[in-house]
Amino acid sequence: MQQELALLGGPKTITKTFNRYNPIGSEEVEAAKAVIESGVLSQFIGAWHEDFYGGPKVKEFERACADYFGVKHAITVNSWTSGLIAAVGAIGIEPGDEVIVTPWTMCASATAILQWNAIPVFADIDPETFNLDPKSVEANITPYTKAIMVVDIFGQSANMEAIMDIARRHNLKVISDTAQAPGALYQGKYAGTLADVGGYSLNYHKHIHTGEGGILVTNDDAIAERLQLIRNHAEAVVAGKGVTNLSNMIGYNFRLGEIECAIGIEQLKKLGGYVASRQHVAEKLTTGLSGLAGLRTPVIQQDCTHAYYVYPMVMDVDLLGISRSRIV
Repeated sequence: MQQELALLGGPKTITKTFNRYNPIGSEEVEAAKAVIESGVLSQFIGAWHEDFYGGPKVKEFERACADYFGVKHAITVNSWTSGLIAAVGAIGIEPGDEVIVTPWTMCASATAILQWNAIPVFADIDPETFNLDPKSVEANITPYTKAIMVVDIFGQSANMEAIMDIARRHNLKVISDTAQAPGALYQGKYAGTLADVGGYSLNYHKHIHTGEGGILVTNDDAIAERLQLIRNHAEAVVAGKGVTNLSNMIGYNFRLGEIECAIGIEQLKKLGGYVASRQHVAEKLTTGLSGLAGLRTPVIQQDCTHAYYVYPMVMDVDLLGISRSRIV
């Protein structure tokens, strides 16, 4: 660089304040308005009834998500934290069971395990992708291990081929916490769809959002049924529905409303474009930063894509000659 950096007193390249990013357009406004005008803001009933599965927009959004991600079942919930709690319960985790998970994640990955009185066991991460290291996963398996929770941190899938192989050999279930990577591909399939159950966050700062919310995806009919039960007061439904597997059949109110689902239908249509936009910007950043000593740009696995929830970099502050906090 020929001139002094702005943070050291040099001239600023950007001198204006940008408007807050807003991915909500007129389509979402009209969709939400139509629901409000209908007067049906939610149609769930917490008893065995035709509305146990929610109203028309819930069902439409779930069908759209299942089609988009190429899975048999998509189940909406009111937050991705709720989704993780439901996923852990749906695979049959019980008190004292161990679930291997990464420590390099938002707290809900681990607390969803604790919710069922199970034990999160932390495995190490790959230093390049920051996702779970399959070798560390296998090293942490004990007779009490029942599942692996894989977090697709920052926008890239974990090494699911290796992790699913470990799971098959040890008879373990796999949950894919793909909150930050909707639209990312792993060997031609969407991240989050390769596990027994996975899903995505619809929190306001994610790729697409409904304010708050989450989407669970699975190809397993039994897991899908249990997710639907846990989402909507399972204990009040088991008799009427004729449920005989009562393990963990204590449910919650994890239901997503009609307004959020109407917004989600429109947001889902834009996911591909939003991901492509992030990838375009990330490629320009990678090209522009590639010659800077002391900075490692994102490493992407072969046959995979990155959805860039964030653009993760590793800094060598000695080579850069400046502290991390100063750069931030």
